[in-house]
Amino acid sequence: SSFKCGPDYIDPMFHTKVIGTKSRNLDTFFTDEKTTRYLLEQNAKDTDISVIEGVMGYYDGLGGIDTKASAYDVSKATKTPVIFIINAKGMSLSTAAYIKGFMEYRKDSRICGVILNQISPMMYQQLKEKIEEELCISVVGYVPKIENLSLESRHLGLVMPQEIKSLNEKIKEFAKKLEETLDLDKLIAIAENAEELEEIEIEIPYIKENPVIAVAKDEAFCFLYEDNLELLKKMGAVLVEFSPIHDEKLPDHTAGLLLYAGYP
Repeated sequence: SSFKCGPDYIDPMFHTKVIGTKSRNLDTFFTDEKTTRYLLEQNAKDTDISVIEGVMGYYDGLGGIDTKASAYDVSKATKTPVIFIINAKGMSLSTAAYIKGFMEYRKDSRICGVILNQISPMMYQQLKEKIEEELCISVVGYVPKIENLSLESRHLGLVMPQEIKSLNEKIKEFAKKLEETLDLDKLIAIAENAEELEEIEIEIPYIKENPVIAVAKDEAFCFLYEDNLELLKKMGAVLVEFSPIHDEKLPDHTAGLLLYAGYP
């Protein structure tokens, strides 16, 4: 199962494309800690491992000057161990100072491992020994710079998965490379040391009338929060998808509309 810190729509689309299951959002701005843990626990059920992708810089939260709703805040709320990915391009020993700063900025940083990005194999071996010796943290691998596997982006972020030619082939090639450069066993071991998720109950009201909610979904209306759709179903709503672009009318007996935008 996979999750994204914050309200981003596009990264979960990539998660879905890569692992073949729906990805969810965890956002401590929109939901309190209990609800955030509930959403993680519900969506992690019956899966072997859960991966939560961070957002922006690790401590970057509300207004850029608060840790609230940052990746750090989500890790705290969900009691999740953190793998810190650092862009080590153009750096050598300074990477150790950089990592140390992030580990110590908050005493409960939860940073348990490090991945060095855009670094050569030779430099990686030297830095790995130095970082593990001086900082007592596991360096669980590196990502070399691979020119032909970069993904396009635009002003709002990455281009959407369905717009990228040969995405599956790129993903498979990248995965094959990461199997050589990451210590997957160590990553899994760190995940297995995460605290157990407690089962949380949340009271959800039920509407006996079972209203029909028309959900806009097509190439223009494609940004959706899956947990919102699940909540509506649990409340008794019947969800019917339609396309504002291709359909001439709304589904029959529509009691309400759920519209999310998209682009282009």
